[in-house]
Amino acid sequence: MAETLLSIQEASDLSGKSIQTIRRAIKSKRIHCKRKRTAQGFIYMISRESILGFYKINLLEREKGGIAKPVQQTQIFGEFATVADLKKLQEQIASALNEHKKEKDNFMRLMQAFQEKFVFMENQMKLLESPKKKWYSFWK
Repeated sequence: MAETLLSIQEASDLSGKSIQTIRRAIKSKRIHCKRKRTAQGFIYMISRESILGFYKINLLEREKGGIAKPVQQTQIFGEFATVADLKKLQEQIASALNEHKKEKDNFMRLMQAFQEKFVFMENQMKLLESPKKKWYSFWK
């Protein structure tokens, strides 16, 4: 069977780890990879089997395009949401949105007041920086 090679981004997506973590594993030689020379430098092509083995990933589902994705195990509880629970959640969301709207309005008023004060201060600075006539300049 041919060895499947992945880019660092694909290996990161497969393992659920960050790109920098994959790079560290390559540098410490924990993951088997091949260097491919390009005009800009090197591209590391990582063995899919070494990623699966190193991070102990059990692949049960496959995503489109042939790249496998680890399965997240979830627990299903015996209790389901009722209509009353959904209405309560809807009310909580509505109240949170109303609070957010009030906070946004307060923030916008504060920003408007700040802007007015800032414009006033700019005008004051321009008046102070304007050239002053010297007391004897009317003789010239």
